[in-house]
Amino acid sequence: MRIPLSRFTFLPVVAFALATVSAFAQKPAAPAPGPAAGKEFYIHAFHKDKLSGLECSLCHVAVKEGSVTLKRPGHDQCLTCHSDDFNKDLKQIVCAQCHKTFPPTSSEDLVPFPRYQGTRAVLFEFSHKGHVDQKARIDAKTGFRADCTFCHKFDKQGVFATFPGHQECATCHAKAGMKPQLTADLSSEGCRGCHTPEEIENPGFTGTRQFTNNRTTVTGKYVNISFSHLPHFKNKDQFSLNCTTCHYAIPNSASIADLSLPKMLDCVQCHDSARAVKAEFQMGNCKTCHADTVAATAVPNSHTKNVKPDFHTEGFRRDHAAESAAADAKCSVCHMNVTPSVNAKVQCDSCHQVMRPVNHTARWKEDLHGKYASLDRTECAVCHTASYCSDCHNELPRSHQPLAPFKAGAHAIPAQLDVRSCLTCHTFQNTCSECHINKIAAIQLPQQQILAKAAPVAKPDLVSFFR
Repeated sequence: MRIPLSRFTFLPVVAFALATVSAFAQKPAAPAPGPAAGKEFYIHAFHKDKLSGLECSLCHVAVKEGSVTLKRPGHDQCLTCHSDDFNKDLKQIVCAQCHKTFPPTSSEDLVPFPRYQGTRAVLFEFSHKGHVDQKARIDAKTGFRADCTFCHKFDKQGVFATFPGHQECATCHAKAGMKPQLTADLSSEGCRGCHTPEEIENPGFTGTRQFTNNRTTVTGKYVNISFSHLPHFKNKDQFSLNCTTCHYAIPNSASIADLSLPKMLDCVQCHDSARAVKAEFQMGNCKTCHADTVAATAVPNSHTKNVKPDFHTEGFRRDHAAESAAADAKCSVCHMNVTPSVNAKVQCDSCHQVMRPVNHTARWKEDLHGKYASLDRTECAVCHTASYCSDCHNELPRSHQPLAPFKAGAHAIPAQLDVRSCLTCHTFQNTCSECHINKIAAIQLPQQQILAKAAPVAKPDLVSFFR
């Protein structure tokens, strides 16, 4: 059984030519042997190197006039350039691009199309983040996100979500100004806006894009795991399930390389609770999901939320910021008030809005918070808004009460100890100058008159005078 790339209809991947979903269910066939034993022949790379100006539409033609759906190249397309290879001297390397046997015996011995379906990515690049509906609107007919169900459809068994093809993509990309442009008169530039056929054939085409090491990204399935969306669809209202309940990282996926299937801990949220699901679907029943023979004497730690993770040490509450802010943080598995999200702030808010941080002691409000806020106000903003500060700081601090004696002179000592704390609300111009400029003027004027009489020519040395 297979697990799809999107548990609830969510992984738009544009099909290359007629790459249908049924082909993904097939086991990848080994390439037909070429003239050099042990050496693969990459047909797209060969044509690109030899004929760099070759248009994709010469081989990949529409199923009918005006359609954006392409059919598999046939003899008619090949004969345009390879007439002698078909009629005079039949070449194995030419036949091997489509047929498993040589010489070909029938039209039934065709290799999968594309050649490595199910093991290599069909797309060169795709961003879900750039395609999803930011408002997450729901399709009234299905009850799921409209942007998910538009591209992905399920069979009756609800096992595997289909990948969209050119027809779905053309809904938007056939419009003028859209790039890449997908029309009936598809150009090579439009094709290469989504596809790199050399890469489909050869996973070593670029060193940073070897998808065979992450087969689940390409195939959308875990080995020996049985899964069906159908039971989840039936209970979606009871558990408030939607596409992004399990595939919560998909809306922020900017490329194919960072796609991933839900992890075991995502299942634990519901299936480790006796109140939530029946015994036959709980984590302790291995046969529910594992198609192979699994004999476990106890439920592994990764399959339960009743075992504290190893990294939850005594200092974790103080130093957990990095782990909880990670995109794949699984805080929501155990902490029921945390919402699964790739947005770190959302995960933090769920806890910190109902539970004070450790450093918020009894002295925090009166003595400590100002120093921390002056160092990094972004941490305060996780829970507090600007109005939270202004509402409090517009009130008279307790240290200023009663105000009359504090203003008359009692403020001098705290100001000398930490004048910066005064400047949180006051400036010299709007507060201090009210009294201190008048006093300074009253002192300085007689002194300047005395100096002028004693030495009318010399410039007064105020520094020496005040000493």
